[in-house]
This record gives sequence, structure tokens and C-alpha cells, in this order.
Amino acid sequence: MEGIENSFNSRKALCAGRNSSLFSVFGKNLSSEQEEAMQFLYAYMPLNDLADYTGEFFLANVNMSLQARAETVWGNRIPEDIFLHYVLPCRVNNENLDSFRIVYFDEIMNRIKGKDIRDAALEINHWCHEKVTYQAADERTSAPVSTILSARGRCGEESTFTVAALRTAGIPARQVYTPRWAHCDDNHAWVEICDNGKWFYMGACEPEPTLDFGWFTEPARRAMLVHTKSFGAPLGSENAITKEKNFTDVNNLSKYAITKTIFIKVLDSKGNPVENANVEYQLYNYAEFYPLAIVPTNNDGLSHLETGLGDLLIWAYKNDDFNYRKISVVETDTLTLTLDRKAKGNYSVDFDLDVPIVRSPLPVPSPDLTEENSKRIDKENIIRQRYIDSWPTPEEAKTLASKLNIDSSEFIKLVARSMGNYKEIIRFLSDTPDSLRKLAVEMLEILPDKDLRDTKETTLSDHLSNCVHPAEFAGKKSDDFFIKYILNPRIANEIIVPWRSYFRKILPADLLKNGPTEPSLVVQYLNKNIKIDNADNYYKTPITPVGVNELKVSDTGSRAVSFIAICRALGIPSRLEPGQNIPQYYKNNVWNDVFFSDQKAPGNKKGYVKFISFDTKPAPEYYIQFTLARFENGRYNTLEYDFNKKVTDFTDELGLPPGNYMLVTGNRLADGKVLSNISFFDLSENEHKTLVIKLRNNFSDNLSRGTVDLENILRLLDKSKSIPDKISEKGAVIIWIDPEKEPSKHIINDLALLKRELDDWGGDFLFLTDPVQTKTQINTNSINGLPSKTFYGTDNHMESFKKFVNIVPETDIKMPVVLLSDKNGKILFSSTGYKTGIGEQILKNIN
Repeated sequence: MEGIENSFNSRKALCAGRNSSLFSVFGKNLSSEQEEAMQFLYAYMPLNDLADYTGEFFLANVNMSLQARAETVWGNRIPEDIFLHYVLPCRVNNENLDSFRIVYFDEIMNRIKGKDIRDAALEINHWCHEKVTYQAADERTSAPVSTILSARGRCGEESTFTVAALRTAGIPARQVYTPRWAHCDDNHAWVEICDNGKWFYMGACEPEPTLDFGWFTEPARRAMLVHTKSFGAPLGSENAITKEKNFTDVNNLSKYAITKTIFIKVLDSKGNPVENANVEYQLYNYAEFYPLAIVPTNNDGLSHLETGLGDLLIWAYKNDDFNYRKISVVETDTLTLTLDRKAKGNYSVDFDLDVPIVRSPLPVPSPDLTEENSKRIDKENIIRQRYIDSWPTPEEAKTLASKLNIDSSEFIKLVARSMGNYKEIIRFLSDTPDSLRKLAVEMLEILPDKDLRDTKETTLSDHLSNCVHPAEFAGKKSDDFFIKYILNPRIANEIIVPWRSYFRKILPADLLKNGPTEPSLVVQYLNKNIKIDNADNYYKTPITPVGVNELKVSDTGSRAVSFIAICRALGIPSRLEPGQNIPQYYKNNVWNDVFFSDQKAPGNKKGYVKFISFDTKPAPEYYIQFTLARFENGRYNTLEYDFNKKVTDFTDELGLPPGNYMLVTGNRLADGKVLSNISFFDLSENEHKTLVIKLRNNFSDNLSRGTVDLENILRLLDKSKSIPDKISEKGAVIIWIDPEKEPSKHIINDLALLKRELDDWGGDFLFLTDPVQTKTQINTNSINGLPSKTFYGTDNHMESFKKFVNIVPETDIKMPVVLLSDKNGKILFSSTGYKTGIGEQILKNIN
């Protein structure tokens, strides 16, 4: 408690800019329990919570936590430290906070009456599944209530929502995640609960009949890291990757996989141990070498990590000195790296990267439990679908569009994209004056789907009604330019708030008057008023522009967002530069980079890079087969261009600061292994460099994978679906899926991304489900973007697979199963179990 009090007092001094909003609540005759809980939260919460929420908000949530502890049979058995770290905190990861506990407390508590803590956790997961199912989404994590409103979320949102529900019932819970898989380009998050000092896991919104079981059980056995953030000062004796003042990064991997601890010894050029060198344990994923963990060296120059049995690239650096080595964890105990490399010169290295092997299957729940659980899942799907069906139909949207004099096709799309938030979108457009309604529609159309799902009418109205008119900004190019860089309320991945009217009210008069013609005044304002503290915003959730201005403390990323918000509020076109996320404003017909007083500007000199590739089927894509990184402070930082952007879409040269760069390419094979190449190069001022994106090939991978009896497979399919009598001359892709599970949904997403290329091929796509194993069948009305020649059928007990498919080599079959066959039944590619990038693998083997 003494440590908590010291941290609390330190935070109080840090947050002087919001003293009343945050701390006045302590004058309301709090009980000792309330005061201690509030102090604990304030002592360790990240900057964005201190900047964007109030003391009243946190006290209301604390009260619900204390009520849950008093009303549950397990509440008083939970140790105080576990309660503080894993029940009390509102924040789970990097989501936007809301009043979920207050809104849903009674509903959740009524659901679990009479159950013990483990059964209550399983029941809450069923409740969560009634509300939410999986759908891929962008990186901004929606708040739990918003996730319910949309009835769907990616795994990070599902797990955040489920942890929030469990904590609402006083159950200690945490989100755990593998930051990147070794065997495929993706990541995943799920949930752990604690009972009697032991942690158990379950899939979020994916109820199973028992704890410690989920579809991801087998993939997790191939993980290189599974970890979680423990809110608050370092706690207990769990295996810690790092211990920070406000949180502990806990390594959970040994619960899921066979592990090994490796040691890295870092020396300087004279052979002396280097203290506080950064050691990054990098895993190839999404065409970059991603740091699973960064563990500084101790005073003996040693760093260590418990990890899985695959390959890693170890990158050690201090200042601008670095070294690296690709290792096999199985073959490595201690690696010594001497920091004697410099970032200069043009050279290339190949790395063949292995992934952890698949071991024998684990036991599964009994058939009776699985059958009972499957029936419940089917009922829960109906409950959720009934809610979704309550949203406006296209016909209803068309009728309303006519009343509002809005193009019906545009309005139908907006209402559909807004999902359960449709009332806010309709209210916004209905209340907008006729003269601004066209502009309102254009503003909505530019917003990402998730913004339409959780932004309130009042916030949208603020941005529309308080925006400087297009004619009032200098350097006007087009209405599209105005909409994208002035009217647009979306900047990075922050929650949208009504910052436009706020800044127009509180900014100094001279800035309001002169800022529109002299954007450097905005830079001066932020330099003068905002203190930078990157360490304390440890969840890396952006602070809103309003929060930055009120707290007067910010991380560098949130300050950049705040700069752009102020500029747009003043009518200055502004953006984050694609690639390096440098804030920019538009003046004199050019984009101008912005650097603050604590940053070193690289100057206006540029070199130029052009991507080309002779591989076109499929064309290499950014973050899939290649990335580009720039050297800075001892490491190469990946430039942030659009995910899935084809090399052919980089039509223009990229203007980049002169310096040292690294091009990474990777070809992931069917078994998950990667053939990678790193090309280091220097870029000089005014140099024009062409980078050829060429993937390394593995010709031995193109072997026969067995046979499939296509004629007998076709007999199983429902002829009412206009299924052809014979397979296309081009061949077929046959996929057995469980539509309820996330891995099968990934398959559908992968194929939709490559629809054009797959249609050009012209083969058939047959989706089969087993109605015996899964009651949920494919809802063809909800699937968009699959290849044109897609057909559906059923395969009871997977009989056709068992009788008519012969895969070489034999493998343990797990859903989903994917086969690529030529017209004669020769299997050219096969995949079982959870993988991503299946569309890419299919195309590679077709070609």
C-alpha cells in the first residue's frame, strides 16, 4: 500500500492539468475500500485513461467490482492482490473504455446464480457468444458495449469483451495472446481465468464444454510466445519477460507449448559485456521480423527469454551499434553477439526459417459434452441472428433515403456498414440540414466501418457543423481533398471525439486568427504546452486530441494526432504521412513534414525508391510477401504502407529520407516454413533506386499430395445449388469447414482478397460442412467476395473425405481442410487446421 500511495501521489502531480476531473471524487466520503481501489487504479493506469476519463467514471466501475466481490460465493476467497490486478481494472488491453460493467452487471449476475466460479466462467462465455461472434476488423479495439452493438469483433475485441464480462462477475480474468504465430501470418488472443491460484484458458465468445480447450489449442502448441500484461506494479512469482513500474509482461507460454530458455550475451567491440543493450527476439511474420519481446541485458551483458522450439532472428543493439543472428532455438543455449555492425553498405542474406513441429493430439471433451455444447451454440446463434435481423432491411433503408433525398444505394451501404449503430447514423443524417446532407454522406463514406459502428450522432454533427468550409482553406485542390484532409474526423486509430468545436473554443485567439495561414504556430503551441512521456502510455492506446490538451502530457504518437486535429479544426489540410507516420500539413501545393522541439528533423532531402516485380500470379503484397524498413537508433523500423497493397499498386516512386534501409521478402511454404531474404541498402540524396521484389522459390514443394475421387465427391452435393455435373477443366478447391469457428472464417477472408485472381484461374470452389459435427451451416447470404464459381454442400460424418480422399503424407485431420486438385483428382496442395494465407498458397500451387 505504501508503494501504491507513492505512485498515486506521483500521478497526481503528473495530472495537474486534469486535477478537478480526476481527483475531486476523492472528496466524496469514500469508504476505505473505495479509496484504496481508486488509488490503485490511478497509481498504475496509462496516460490515455488519465487523459480521457473522469474520476466519476472510475468510481462507478470500482463500485461494481466491490459489489461483485460482496455478492459472489468466490468473491471473498480471491486474494487481494489477484483482485486488484485481475478484477478491479476496467482496462483489458488497448480498447476504448465504456460503462459495460454498470450496464450489464445485473444481466450477467442473474445468468450465473448458483454456479461455482469455473461453471460461471463457462456460462459467461455462452452469454458472450449470444452477443458476439468473430469478424476480422481494423486495429482499433472497440469498447465492449460497442462490440455487442455490432454483434461481432476480431479476436482482440472478443477477448477484451469476454474479460470485461468475467471481471463484471468478480472472476479474475486476463487477455492472453500470441503477438504473432510462427506457422502463419496472423496472431490470436483468448482468455484465462484464475481459480484457487491456478489459471485456466478458454476461447473468447467461443464456448466449449470444458476449460483448457479450444480450437487454438493445437496452434498454441506451436507458438513462440504467449503473454499478457498484468496491470499494476510487479506481482507474484509468475515468469516475467520484463517488469515495469506500472505493469508486468508475463510469459504464459509454458502452459501451452514445449519451451526452452535461451540466453543472449552481448559484448562491445573490445569484448566487454554491454549493459542495457536491447535484445529483440524477432519472429518472421507479415513479411517483417517482428520483436516478440525486447529484453534488455543486465550488468553482465545477458538477456534471456523462454520461447518455443522454432527459429528466431536475434537482434541486439545499443545506440547505432548492432548485430544479429538467425538461430534455431532447439540448437541454441547461449548466443554471443558483438555489437560491431554499422548500418551501411549494400548486401543481402537468405534465411530459411523453421517453425515448431506439430505433436500428437491432446484429449478432447467427451462426445456427449460436445453434442450438448453444440446444441447450445446453435441456439445462441439464433439469438444473435434475431438481434441482427432487427436492423433495417435494404428496403427500409431505401424508403428512408427517399424521404431524406439521399442516393438510396449510398444510404443502404452506410446503414449496413453501421450495423447496430444504425440509429445514430440515421439520426445524424435526419437532423442534418438539407444544404449539408450531401457533405454529411461524403464524410460518412470516408470513415472506416468501425467508426460507423460506434460513433455517436453528436460527435458526427460536431465535425460536420464546425468544419471550415472548403472555400476557406488555402491550397484547395478538390472537394475530395477537402473531405479527406480537413472534414475527415479519422486521423490514426484513436477513438473519434468532438474535438473540432472544442479547439475552436479553447485555442488562444492569436492561434485561431493566424494559425490557418501559418501552421507553424500550431507546432509552437504544442511545443509550449505538451510534455512528452512515452513510457507511461504503456498500452499504446492513443490519447484523444481533447485529452492531450487537457492533461498536458502525451506520447509522441498522440501529440501527432493532436497536431492534425488542431490543423483540421482551423481548416488546414493535414495528415499522417503514409510510411513513417510523420505529421504533415499542406501549404504552397506541397506536403510539409512537422517535427517538434524534442525531435530531430532529417531535412528536406529525398532519395527515391521504386518497387517492381516479375512475379504477377499473385503479385507480391505489402505485409504479406515484402516490407521496407528504415534504420534508426540501432534497428530497422518497418514503414507503414497499406496492408495487402500489391507491388503493382505502388505506381509512383516513394520519396524517402536518405539513409539506410532494409527490404524483407518472404515466401511462406505450405508447412509454415519461410524462405526469407533481407537486402540491406543505402539511399543517397536524389538517388533513384529500383527494388525488385523477387521471392525465393522451393521447387521441391510442388509434389503430388495424394488423390481425390472428384466424381464421388460431387454426388454428395445439393443439385438445387446449380452445381456442375463435373469438375472444371481447371480443377477444383474443396474445403471442409466449420462455419462457427474462426479458422474457417479466415479461409473465407483469404479467398475474398484474391477473388479476381482466382476467377481468372476459373476452377471450382466446393465448400462442404458436416452437419453431424456442427449444427451451424454456411449462411451464403452473409458471405461476400468469394470466387464466382463457388458451390456448397454437406458431408455427413465427413464420409466422402474418409472414403474418397487420400492425402500424402497422412496427417491428423483438423478443420478446416483444404484440397487443391487438378481435373483428374491429383492433389496439388493440402492444408488441415488453422492457417492463414490459404488463398496465396492455392494461387502459388496453381501457377
